[in-house]
Amino acid sequence: MKLGRRQFLSATAALAAIGTTPQLFAYRGAQASPPARYPSDAWKVEDPRFENYTIFNTPLERHWSGGLWTEGPAWNAVGRYVVFSDIPRARQMRWDEATGQVSVLRHEVGYSNGNTFDAQGRLVACEHTPPRVLRYEWDGSTTVLAERYQGKPLNAPNDLVALPSGGIIFTDPGYGAHFDYEGSERELELETAIYYVDDGLDEPILLSEEVVKPNGIVLTPDGRGIYVSDSAPTHSDEPARIIRWTLGDEGRSISDREVVVSSEDTIFDGMACDEDGNIWSSAAGGEGIDGVAVFSPQGELLGRVLLPEVCSNVCFAGRARNRLFMTASQSIYTLYTATRGAWLGK
Repeated sequence: MKLGRRQFLSATAALAAIGTTPQLFAYRGAQASPPARYPSDAWKVEDPRFENYTIFNTPLERHWSGGLWTEGPAWNAVGRYVVFSDIPRARQMRWDEATGQVSVLRHEVGYSNGNTFDAQGRLVACEHTPPRVLRYEWDGSTTVLAERYQGKPLNAPNDLVALPSGGIIFTDPGYGAHFDYEGSERELELETAIYYVDDGLDEPILLSEEVVKPNGIVLTPDGRGIYVSDSAPTHSDEPARIIRWTLGDEGRSISDREVVVSSEDTIFDGMACDEDGNIWSSAAGGEGIDGVAVFSPQGELLGRVLLPEVCSNVCFAGRARNRLFMTASQSIYTLYTATRGAWLGK
């Protein structure tokens, strides 16, 4: 019997609907694991439009496990690797696409969290202790871009985006200051906020204090706006949200605040956008939710990628930018998609 692509995708939705745990393909040591069946039950179609973004015969791959809390993936297209953080161990890690190997890139990096590469290809990272935004220069030195606002130390910078103009927008919710685990416990001296910084500034520019816990951040595909996740339920009775703003003055101001997604049962963290403007957001909420939730630009739930662990952040990786890279609690995963990550240089 020959099955068509739609039949495979229908089977995917049915499998996910009954709550099966996604079957994993181990990149290394695969001989010790049973072969994966297709279609992968990691795909969960919530809206028929999501079928256009799934591939029926791609497996969910776990490449590495053993982290304490992995976060902050950033794809380097020149080196064909992803940088990510194992925050409690204060390490930046490196996943090599060509070999599938994971290694320590840097250690004792100040409980590094979010990472990105700027327009010149330099790595820029958010650190929790000391709280700062740090850039790694080509000669091996480092430049502190932001560490204080109005004379007070930042809370614990979390995630960031690099603008074509050279500026950086970052979130500062303070998670790295709540326990002696992802940083150093201390009282926050500033409101949780979103900031802009560049090389010409002595201190960052405050963009917004309207978010309870500003967490993940991503640029819209046209570069004219940002999405920020508000993981408010971790510290308040407010719902979790994904909020969109329009950028002004090359990122030095934001306006037109719009709540795109609001949820009582899911907490959102790191995000990525595909070429069609869909939001691929990490999701935490228990079995059947943990993984990645995919929303249209209007905030409609299109589908999910289910993981056996809570997902913290995502990026699109690979030569074609069609490989979804996911940091999830202790592990990292990839899944090929039928879309590409948005890229402002396209």
